[in-house]
Amino acid sequence: MNKIISLKEYYDIIENNDLVVIYWYTKWCPDCFVMKAALPRLEKDFENFKFYSINRDMDVELSKHLNIFGIPSFLIYKKGVELDRFVDKRRKSYMQVKEFITNAIK
Repeated sequence: MNKIISLKEYYDIIENNDLVVIYWYTKWCPDCFVMKAALPRLEKDFENFKFYSINRDMDVELSKHLNIFGIPSFLIYKKGVELDRFVDKRRKSYMQVKEFITNAIK
C-alpha cells in the first residue's frame, strides 16, 4: 500500500485512477494498528482497486475538509467522485471493510 504525503498527491490519486480506496489512520491509534494487518488481504481481494493510506495527523486541514473525524476510516473514489465512506471511530474488522467495499461498487 502506498502512502499519500501531500494534498496535491491526494487529489492527483483520486482524480487519475479508476477505483481508489483511501485508508485514514494515525500512528497512535490502536484500532488502526489492528486494521493495518488486514490491509494486504483486502488488497488481494480487490485487485481492481488502488489502495493508499494517509496519516490523518499529517494534514489535519484535509481531514477536517473531508469530515474525517474518526479513525481508522476508509473512503472509496471512482475517477475523482466519492462513492462511499466508512468513517467513524470504532474498530473495524476485515469482514466489515470487505463488505463495505463490496457494497460500494454494486
